Amino acid sequence: MHTKTLPPMTGLLAFDALVRCGSVQRAAESLHLSQPATSRRLIALETYLGVDLFDRSTRPMSLT
Repeated sequence: MHTKTLPPMTGLLAFDALVRCGSVQRAAESLHLSQPATSRRLIALETYLGVDLFDRSTRPMSLT
C-alpha cells in the first residue's frame, strides 16, 4: 500500500458507485462510463491498494 500518495480518484468513484449500485453495469451507467472502463478502474484501485476489494465469484459481487 502506498503511504505518500492518495489512491486514484477515478478508482474511488468507481468503488463508491459499485457499492451503491450493486453491480458493475449499474455503476458504469451511473458514472456514464462503459462497463469495461469501470472494471478497469476498480482493478486499478485494487492493484494500487494491494488487496481484493470484491468477491467476484458471486452475483452480485460482494465486498471482501
